Amino acid sequence: MKETLHRIWSMVIKEFLQLSRDKVLMAFVLLGPLVELVLMGTMVGEGVQNLPLAVIDDDRSRASRELIAMVDQSDELLLTTYAENVEQAQSLMQRGKVAAILVVPPGYGDAILDPQRSAEVQIIVDDSNYVAATVAEASIETVAGEIMHDLVANTTTATSGPIETSFVARFNAALDDRPHSITAMLGLIVYQVTLVIAAQSFTRERERGTLEQLRITPMGRMETILGKAIPTLAIGLVDCLLMIGVIAVWFGVPMRGSLPLLLLLTVPFVLAQIGWGTLISLVSRTQQQAILFVFALAMLEVACSGFIVPTTDMPLAMQVIASASSVQHYLVILRGVMLRGAGLGSLWVPSLALAGIASAATALAWLRLRAGLDADSLQQRMRVLWHAYQQRLGQRKAAPRARPTRPTGQRPRLVPEPVRSRVNEIPRRHPRF
Repeated sequence: MKETLHRIWSMVIKEFLQLSRDKVLMAFVLLGPLVELVLMGTMVGEGVQNLPLAVIDDDRSRASRELIAMVDQSDELLLTTYAENVEQAQSLMQRGKVAAILVVPPGYGDAILDPQRSAEVQIIVDDSNYVAATVAEASIETVAGEIMHDLVANTTTATSGPIETSFVARFNAALDDRPHSITAMLGLIVYQVTLVIAAQSFTRERERGTLEQLRITPMGRMETILGKAIPTLAIGLVDCLLMIGVIAVWFGVPMRGSLPLLLLLTVPFVLAQIGWGTLISLVSRTQQQAILFVFALAMLEVACSGFIVPTTDMPLAMQVIASASSVQHYLVILRGVMLRGAGLGSLWVPSLALAGIASAATALAWLRLRAGLDADSLQQRMRVLWHAYQQRLGQRKAAPRARPTRPTGQRPRLVPEPVRSRVNEIPRRHPRF
């Protein structure tokens, strides 16, 4: 046991030394995730602002001017053009100059003061950008609601409605999208870093010519995997801890749950990426080929993670694939611990799923390592087994085994006839000999 731990520790030291000599990789591992998190988190936090707006005011009343001024004061829309007619405004939208058009029809000012009539305005949005179109429409509707609320409050004859609603937002009182998006980015960045490092573990040895030295060492297969996995696990946990600090200090997202619990549940997530990365590294001949495999796997993981589209809105086949996505289960754990303060009792299902995925990925990597360290060792072994099977099948066809037959009613003889005849010809010896 002591010798096994000594060999694993020697492999860990060797991996750390090899990583420290690659300055570009170390900068990517330590500084790259922090810079990416800050940039993407800043862009997500701002939201959609200053969408260019064109206005067609056919009413030209005080009420229409107040409506246009309130729309222009919103953060989402910016009044850039007064158009004469709808055709002119649509031409601007077709050229990409405006994202929304507000049309105030004639009689708007009179209708808004008449309790028997309804004042209507028309909103034309560029739906080629769904997010911008939704934000523009919601902003104008919000302004219209504020105007109607002010009119009702200033009218003495108005009575309050029969239903009063009270809205309470838990865990995110400001309804900010930043905590939800930034936690997803944290999980994706940890996934990206650990998978890339693990995918280069054996391909780097193969390209530098040190694979033969690794082959002749007395280390077993599991010792080799552990020696390669421990440095990657340490780097993944350190990156996760640093990014949690940046999220809490820079973006003000609180850690409502237990940080040790989050780090503990991060371990199977990182081990799952180490398993997949080791498997990719064993089947790849070069580091460039390994990176291509990583990109292909990352696209599938991101698509099934629920970061872009919630998993409940996916087709049934995609939901089945998403159940095997480690990123999807880790995002549930990450948001549950950080944003809602959930404990292990609420997160045991995704935790068990992560443990199962990590075990399966590690087992596949170990089975692939049994075939050999060469990239085509598995193909060679399968080719040898197939050739042996073909030879055995050919021998059976060339020399079929004949089954002996005997006449009906004749008892089988224990000794063949020629042997019995030779035995009878042997002279008998005197009993005393």
